[in-house]
Amino acid sequence: MKRPIFLLCFCMTLLFAKTACAQVVPMRWSDPWASALASTFTMIESENWQSGLSALQGIQSPSADNVTIVDDPLDTSQPAVQVYVRSDQNYSQVANGAVRAEMVFGNHLKFVQGKDYLLRWRTYIPPDYVFDPKLVMVITQIHQTALSGSPPMELDLNGGNYVVSMRGGPSVTTSKSICCAQQDQGRWVDWALRYMPDAGGVHASTQLWKDGVAVFGTQGFPNAYPGDNSAYLKMGIYLLSPFQTRNQITLLFGPVTVGQQ
Repeated sequence: MKRPIFLLCFCMTLLFAKTACAQVVPMRWSDPWASALASTFTMIESENWQSGLSALQGIQSPSADNVTIVDDPLDTSQPAVQVYVRSDQNYSQVANGAVRAEMVFGNHLKFVQGKDYLLRWRTYIPPDYVFDPKLVMVITQIHQTALSGSPPMELDLNGGNYVVSMRGGPSVTTSKSICCAQQDQGRWVDWALRYMPDAGGVHASTQLWKDGVAVFGTQGFPNAYPGDNSAYLKMGIYLLSPFQTRNQITLLFGPVTVGQQ
C-alpha cells in the first residue's frame, strides 16, 4: 500500500527529529574487525523514510509516481521506497534523457576527499522480478560534481549479478562481479561501503560488504576525480541498456545511513 509522501515522524521535538528517528541499517558483520570499525563512525545522515521523501534534494524521473513511499513488503509497520521505470514513459525531459528513476540526496551530504565515510543501505528485489542477462542498471552511485561522465563509485545489477565499479584519477577503472542476485529475490540485502575518496590514490580506500561479508576492496586506487569535493549520493534505477522483454522494472530501497570519521 502506498503511503503519503509526507508522513510525520513523532519524535521528541522537530528540532531533534532527524536524530531521534535515526535507524542504523542492521548488519551482522562476518569479521569482528569490521564490526569494531563501524562503531567508530559518527552518523551524519540518516533516512528511514518515516517523513516521506522530503529529505531528498530531488528526484530524477518522468513522474512523481516513479518514486514513492510504500509499506515494507516484509514488515508493513515500516516504510520503504519503491522505484520503477516503464518503457512507455517519456524520459526526454529527465536528466540527459536517460531511462531513470533516481533519488538524489541533499546538498548537505557531500563526499570530500581525504575524509572517511561509511554508507549503509538496503535493497530489495521483488519476488516477481524477471532477470534478463542483457539488462544492466545502476542502482547506487556516488556521482561526481560534473553532470556528465561515469561516477567514481557505482553498484549495478547486471543480468543476474551485481557489479561494483570504481573510477578516478585519469579515468582509471576497476570493477568486480558479485554473484548471485537471483538468490536475493524477496529479501532485503544489507550493503555497507567504506569510502575514502582520493583522486591521487595515495590515501584512497574502498571496501564493500554485502550482508556483512566483504565482497570488494581496493587500497591506493583512485576513487574520485581531481579537485572534486562535492560528489553526492544517488539511488534508484538508471538503465545502461535498452528495455528488453519487460515494460516495467521495480526495486525497493530501505533505510540509508552515512557515518564519517
